[in-house]
Amino acid sequence: MRLMPDAKHGRLLAVVLLLIALLLGYLGGVHWWFVAPILKSRAEMIELRDEEARFRAIARQRDAIRDALGEVRAFEAGNPGFLVEANFDLAASALILRLQEQIDLLQAGERCALVSRTPFRGQGGGTGRNDAESDLPFEKVTIKVRMRCEMEHLGPLLHGLESGSPQLFVSELTITGRRGTPLPQGRPGAAQQGYLDVAFDLYGYLRRGAGAKK
Repeated sequence: MRLMPDAKHGRLLAVVLLLIALLLGYLGGVHWWFVAPILKSRAEMIELRDEEARFRAIARQRDAIRDALGEVRAFEAGNPGFLVEANFDLAASALILRLQEQIDLLQAGERCALVSRTPFRGQGGGTGRNDAESDLPFEKVTIKVRMRCEMEHLGPLLHGLESGSPQLFVSELTITGRRGTPLPQGRPGAAQQGYLDVAFDLYGYLRRGAGAKK
């Protein structure tokens, strides 16, 4: 029985051991200290080059973006959908005036009469705005309205409020039928007439300008 390999197998084993030693030496003394940092730096350079290319592409679009923003600002400035007053109080007064004008157009007299109209600033204390609303470029101006009105006049009134300019909206609409009449007592036919007790929120949006007073 042979315990020692022959010369041919011994040379092959020596070559294999040498290759393993060289590989370990490369990994321990060359790759992790020199090759790996170079590969990492190359990957970072490629990433930076791609990012620079994206920035250059965005920079070439700067003029087009600036022109588009200018068009948006010009559109907003001339948009008839927003209230044009300088602050909340003036805008609320304008809403009340428009409401009264729409009521007067009906020529319904006391058959469609305004009972109360109260500006409403919403939640948020004295400013009337919470943290989320304060970051918005527009301020909601609301009037809480209560009326006594017959149905034949209520529809045209609401349509007139929502179809004009600036754009107004009606929400929280509640209608309750009442017996009796909104007319003064003693007027002929008063006891036989009925009316609707109507409550709703009338609101629009006020653009917040740099110099607007809050």
